[in-house]
Amino acid sequence: MLDLRTILIFVAAIVLCVVVGIAYYQLVVKERSGDKHAGAVNAAPDDNAPVRDKGAGAAFLRRMRTAVSRRGLSLVQPDPVKSPFAALIVGPYGITAVYAVDYCGTIYGSTDPEWVQMKDGVRRTFENPLRSAENARRQLREVINQGNFRPFLIDARVVLASGKAELAIPRSINYYTAKSFADYVMDSPDLGNDRKVDEEKLKAFLQEKFC
Repeated sequence: MLDLRTILIFVAAIVLCVVVGIAYYQLVVKERSGDKHAGAVNAAPDDNAPVRDKGAGAAFLRRMRTAVSRRGLSLVQPDPVKSPFAALIVGPYGITAVYAVDYCGTIYGSTDPEWVQMKDGVRRTFENPLRSAENARRQLREVINQGNFRPFLIDARVVLASGKAELAIPRSINYYTAKSFADYVMDSPDLGNDRKVDEEKLKAFLQEKFC
């Protein structure tokens, strides 16, 4: 028959195994499944927010400035606090608002309300940037309507700016990479339509409201 000491040691071993098992599930299994990390793009300061490519934004803006300049257009870079757009391209045709996403890892996108980032085995979700860009475009139009401008095009384009991202997104989804967007700026006839927009007046208005 087991003595009391042996029984206590046996019970302690069982408890320890249970504790280790629970800790392993919380730290490894749930992390791999994404349950622990699922959240929105603005879920900081914890680790729910997607991981960014720190150098992507600056590199993309340099590339875009070059393309905009060569096309003979203007570029306004808003204050991030005042606008979610990385840049506003201004020309006689109107405005192209640039919604840049600089997340790295593997990006899975569709028409669903949320997209997914996989990075280092961790799954994070964020709002579909096409929806985010459209909502921001409508807000931009409301502000511009205060300026009594004649009607013109206000377009929004989503750019996945990180060169380190692996994109698992159907071709039917209307998005750009940094390179394809620079090509769009240089070659698209959309930016060549002359709608008689007062470019300097519009640029000054945007700088006053968003910079």
